[in-house]
Amino acid sequence: MNNSAVILIPARLNSSRFPQKILTPIDGKAMILHVLHRAQSLEFCECYVACCCETVKKIIEDGGGKAIVTDPDLPSGTDRIYAAMEALPIKPDFVINLQGDTPVFDNSIIPSIYQVLKNDESIDMTTPVVRVNSDGKGAQNQNAVKVVFNGMEEGSPGKAIYFSRNHIPAGADSFFYSHIGIYAYRREALKKFVKLEPSYLEKTEHLEQLRAIQNGMNVWAVPVKGMALAVDVVDDLVAIDRYNHKY
Repeated sequence: MNNSAVILIPARLNSSRFPQKILTPIDGKAMILHVLHRAQSLEFCECYVACCCETVKKIIEDGGGKAIVTDPDLPSGTDRIYAAMEALPIKPDFVINLQGDTPVFDNSIIPSIYQVLKNDESIDMTTPVVRVNSDGKGAQNQNAVKVVFNGMEEGSPGKAIYFSRNHIPAGADSFFYSHIGIYAYRREALKKFVKLEPSYLEKTEHLEQLRAIQNGMNVWAVPVKGMALAVDVVDDLVAIDRYNHKY
């Protein structure tokens, strides 16, 4: 068990597009418990759910997990994990932000982004990306966030240049890199990030990570082979169901 890092899973009930999404049953178990139990199976480090109320805390604890109740009115999941980090009995050097609506993710993803961050003190935060064939529907999907970064031609980790909901780079006919919404932060970088005002690019693209880039933070994209399935809207549950019944 890694004592210098912690996985924090932000979870709130009042999702505007999908109310009480994290409690949606998947094969008879709340979505948030699927996320938690998959994270626990890594045996990588301690896991906590940063939740918004006692109701969710009880569900987590009854499911064998640990939970920290945070202010329900916090503006983002990143603010929620920062509040949870500050409430921890230990002070980890690294924090992994695993979204509470990602019930399926490959076990190699979190260790991959953590190692890149840990091995280079100049990096503030890391996030996984996966190469996608450009002739698929993902290029036009606004929920599929694209990223350009140094090293993307070779498929090696490198500094992120920009994230967008549009297809970037525009001239890439054969492939693009799709972002997976999992992050690893240095403790001090997370503290700096949440104290920054939302940036122009962040508000334009509705992508929080652009705040870090626009403020000069060193964000690295890490290509991974594994996949992750998140639930943004109700229709995304179909892909989760197909995956669960396939494996």
